[in-house]
Amino acid sequence: MALNICHDVIVASERGRELAQHGSALFPIACYAEDLSSYSVAWHWHEEFEYVLCMKGPLHVDVNKTRLTLQTGQGVFINSGALHAVEQASEGTALLHSGVFHPRLTGGMDTIFWQKLIRPMTQPDAPAFFLLDESVPWQRQVLGCLHDSWKEVSDEPFDYENRVRYHLSLALRLLSTQCVGGRTKVSQQEQIASERMKQMLRFVEEHYSEELTVQLIADSVALSESACLRSFRQMLGITPIQYVKQYRVEKAAELLRSTRLKTGEIGAECGFTDSSYFIKIFREIKHCTPKEYRMKFC
Repeated sequence: MALNICHDVIVASERGRELAQHGSALFPIACYAEDLSSYSVAWHWHEEFEYVLCMKGPLHVDVNKTRLTLQTGQGVFINSGALHAVEQASEGTALLHSGVFHPRLTGGMDTIFWQKLIRPMTQPDAPAFFLLDESVPWQRQVLGCLHDSWKEVSDEPFDYENRVRYHLSLALRLLSTQCVGGRTKVSQQEQIASERMKQMLRFVEEHYSEELTVQLIADSVALSESACLRSFRQMLGITPIQYVKQYRVEKAAELLRSTRLKTGEIGAECGFTDSSYFIKIFREIKHCTPKEYRMKFC
């Protein structure tokens, strides 16, 4: 299981669910080592669990309506189906280790492992995330399990698959005990709002290279323009157009890293019809010009 140095382009279904396969069908887990100074991870969601370990902070992890600022040594466990995004919290270097794994890695739906470890985590009233800090004993134990599972995948020692499953099962056991009694009730209205947001994000991902307006994004889920604006502000803390700009810049940044296309060509391919405007927006978000970015990270 080779360790990935950076995320691939996020490919999503029509509902915005990430379709990238993490690991293999037989061993559904992938681990990543990432330097957030070169890019950020856009809003997305997937059926897999994900954990983020802050190796050097600070860095921001947004989950649904909550922004977490992780310091070095902290981590977060993100539940299945939760909207999330990751970026560095300030200029400099933010490093993280992350793992994305399917719940069935610890046991299929017809096993006692699913009943005891997975079912409590996937109930509608289960928390969307768990902030993990070394100062809390049970959280420190979870962090240790996640660090160990990441290292096993990275090093691939003999029988590492069973070791990874053991570490993750223990982490899930500790986390699932925090779900007893349902701490966070999610209303039907909130569930509908979350599904609409996922669909709108998918619409942007499919049409980011085209001209986009708030009205077009709203129409994709049969919302009014004002309701669309309100939904983005409440759930993501930004406007639809701000999200479009961020998404386009991340796409452009990836092309700058992975291709030899000219700056103007990349801007046009990512939905910026004017080269000067592309450079302006890129600098606002990345704090450097596209040319400077390419020289720094390529």
